[in-house]
Amino acid sequence: QRCCICRLWGASVSCRGRRCPRVFHFPCGSERGCVSQFFGEFKSFCWKHRPVQCVRAVQQDQTLCLICQEAVAGQPCYDTLVCPACASAWFHRRCIQGQALRSARHHFRCPLCQDVATFQEEMFRLGIKIPDR
Repeated sequence: QRCCICRLWGASVSCRGRRCPRVFHFPCGSERGCVSQFFGEFKSFCWKHRPVQCVRAVQQDQTLCLICQEAVAGQPCYDTLVCPACASAWFHRRCIQGQALRSARHHFRCPLCQDVATFQEEMFRLGIKIPDR
């Protein structure tokens, strides 16, 4: 099939959004903001149907990423994630993904409140890959 992003043949990842016809290459989707869930049915979603965070979090002035200490967006979005347990820990997607890959499932937790279960469940849902080891 043809990739809806780069228009080249060989796309194999389909959006699981209701009646969405988009098919893309995994790398193209990652660059465009598509989300692939690395658990259960391994669903993938295009940029229009990807899961979003429903966390009510309010920033105090300019909030920084807890990992890289650089500014994050003013509200949760694709590139800015918030811990669902404490709503005080803000991260860049690329920073929390790096931490997940280094920590693996046994040690991956919110760097601020140390929550494991709620935090991992939300990060999985938002497409953060957390390896078993």
